[in-house]
Amino acid sequence: MTISGIQLRCGPEGTAGMTVTLGGTVVAGALSKIGDTVGVYFEGGDSGDVVSFVYRAKKVLLPKDAGSAEAIAQGAKVYYNNVTGKVTGNAGALGVCGRCIEAAVALATTVLVDFNGAAAA
Repeated sequence: MTISGIQLRCGPEGTAGMTVTLGGTVVAGALSKIGDTVGVYFEGGDSGDVVSFVYRAKKVLLPKDAGSAEAIAQGAKVYYNNVTGKVTGNAGALGVCGRCIEAAVALATTVLVDFNGAAAA
């Protein structure tokens, strides 16, 4: 499954975000790191556009790094991989950004996460 746009599984009361000015073109649902914060673009845009960047969501479906063919257990920490722009269960990745809410099998392309990109370092 390819993620198209942000895939929130909670209401707006379960989210936190900020507005950012884009330095290039992005698509809604793309993961990125700004400063020390990992987030998901709520909307897409081009360079110079001001868009919403969600860094906390109680439930959000995120793209999983399937290249490592790893399973992620329910309750396990997930990490942002700045090379692939996806999340992984590999602690060697850039920074912890949440917990897996539902187990994800090895070849899954998405994972449901309790997302807290503000915890990334």
